[in-house]
Amino acid sequence: MSHPFDPRHAARLDDPAREGYLPVDALLGLLDLSGAGTVVDYGVGYGYAALPLAAALTHGRVVAVDRIPEMLDEVGRRLAARRAAGEVLAPVELVHTTDDRVPLADGAADAIVGVNVWHEIYDSPAALDELRRLLAPQGALVIVDWEADVERPTGPAPAHTLTLAQALEVVETMGLTAELARPAGTTFPYHYAVVARPAPQGRS
Repeated sequence: MSHPFDPRHAARLDDPAREGYLPVDALLGLLDLSGAGTVVDYGVGYGYAALPLAAALTHGRVVAVDRIPEMLDEVGRRLAARRAAGEVLAPVELVHTTDDRVPLADGAADAIVGVNVWHEIYDSPAALDELRRLLAPQGALVIVDWEADVERPTGPAPAHTLTLAQALEVVETMGLTAELARPAGTTFPYHYAVVARPAPQGRS
């Protein structure tokens, strides 16, 4: 069973060590960004991915989604502070969802990013169906999450996370094909990384 994030642990999202084991440049490198398009950050937290995405998408937009309104409020404050400091950022839409619905048209997302959220939604049909609905025909679902089989000094208990193989099984049930699947210890020391796209027509 999935284990939703406990907002009482939100301070961990600002741990300076995070950049060491989950470098933002490597994360953004999985997306092959063109500077345009719509990127959905599903489970935005404090904006670890969304804020750099807003800087990288010079002609696009970010849709930041979370179930916890306080997270979205903090992302809004951080965006405002960066803009006040003169940083040029793409538009960022903050979306609070309680039923896994995102107010975008079918196929509106050129990419969907889920960082440390897959173990929270993998057994939620509503969430998986919504991600599939949002993804453009050539869009990419990018998943970066804690690897259950790797010893690590931080993160949720291994029993609450998935192995890469288990994560890929869930991706396949969505009608997606993984074009990249990297175990922990390659791109990231504690996280696996998956990039998946809709299966070609005639395949599932």
